[in-house]
Amino acid sequence: MSKMFVFCLCIFVSLFSFSNNSLKYYEVKFPIGVTKLTKVVVKQASDIYNSLPERNFTRIRIVGDGEDSWSKFDKIQLGKKRAYSLRAFFVGIGCASKNVKLDFSGNANVLLFKPKAKYSMSGQINLKKIEQQCFTINSDEQSHFKTKSGNIFVFRPNSFKTEKGFGVSGNINICVWEFFKQKDMIVSELTSGGKYKVLESASAFYIQGYKNKVKLEVQTGNSYKIYLNRPEDAHGFKAFYGAVRNGNVTWLEDKKSFAYTSMYDEGELNEKRENKTFIKVRSNEEDKKRLLEKKLLLIGKRIGWINCDRIVDVTNSSELKVILDGTSKDFTVRLALEKKNTIIPGLSSSNYANHYKIPKIPSGESAHVIAYRETQGGYMFAYSKVTIGFIKSINLKPVFKTKEEFEVLLDSFLN
Repeated sequence: MSKMFVFCLCIFVSLFSFSNNSLKYYEVKFPIGVTKLTKVVVKQASDIYNSLPERNFTRIRIVGDGEDSWSKFDKIQLGKKRAYSLRAFFVGIGCASKNVKLDFSGNANVLLFKPKAKYSMSGQINLKKIEQQCFTINSDEQSHFKTKSGNIFVFRPNSFKTEKGFGVSGNINICVWEFFKQKDMIVSELTSGGKYKVLESASAFYIQGYKNKVKLEVQTGNSYKIYLNRPEDAHGFKAFYGAVRNGNVTWLEDKKSFAYTSMYDEGELNEKRENKTFIKVRSNEEDKKRLLEKKLLLIGKRIGWINCDRIVDVTNSSELKVILDGTSKDFTVRLALEKKNTIIPGLSSSNYANHYKIPKIPSGESAHVIAYRETQGGYMFAYSKVTIGFIKSINLKPVFKTKEEFEVLLDSFLN
């Protein structure tokens, strides 16, 4: 019986040791008489947290350098103040308050638990950074308009209803925010994909319709056309509709949709409109050549967030870690592929305030890593060009740039 008990006890101890990954005790040494954080103390605390495995805890003993002969009362008082400072540091780098406890039962100790990291998309979409384009159309007839980027929207008669299901007639307002270039997505903190799916965008939009300030929707079973500026390779694009979650857009594929190359005849639409007023305008050959354009035609079934995307094949994937030096603020981190209109989000770690990862990205591709945060008068900004897969981790130090400098830099390397 005793042998069986000893055997079971050994198994229990072994399993406990394995699950805690060799629990360690650490020590942080403060300069004599100092209670506030110094660079030396921060370096010790950072090293402890970085070396601590996830889902493990540790006890950090706090001592003062050269204070062995000090009275017990003085050491206890200093220890408490130091413990509070150390706790504030760990909470400041992103540790949950519940995972940093203080123990004053003997010497001052900090009990630190490092949970499994949770990752969330960095940044928050900001429509104020993109121009709002609004158009008035007659909802009773076929109507169209062209955006500043050259994308054309065509709506059938009676395409809209209110959110309560009532049809509308007469003039309505359609407002469009378009994200045609990589820079558009960067400044508005939008992405062309999600956490683990890489999408290449032909163009993305946020679309809203109004009738006397009442929001509109597309009639059930109805649709509209978007003639997009056609990429050189137009194969495989589909409609993706977006939903806003935690301040970011999550894109969901409309598997029944597809986009295809179409000749868009702007003159024909104008002619139809002119026929209604019994005016006929004939175009010369040069005008016809200008009006007949090769476009990428996408059928939209709803308004709101819509993206004409295709999935990027990532058979050989890599992960890139991004560490921002000298900051504990939240940044927006993005990776822009050089040869594709693709913006991939950096995911922030719940265990570190300045660590990000960009997972499942295509190895061998050239890309730009961008970290930015709007601040008074401009942006804190860091940037680097990388070849995905050749490096696994990159350290960047954000520096201040004015709004104008920030936008000029983006223009210099983004599509």
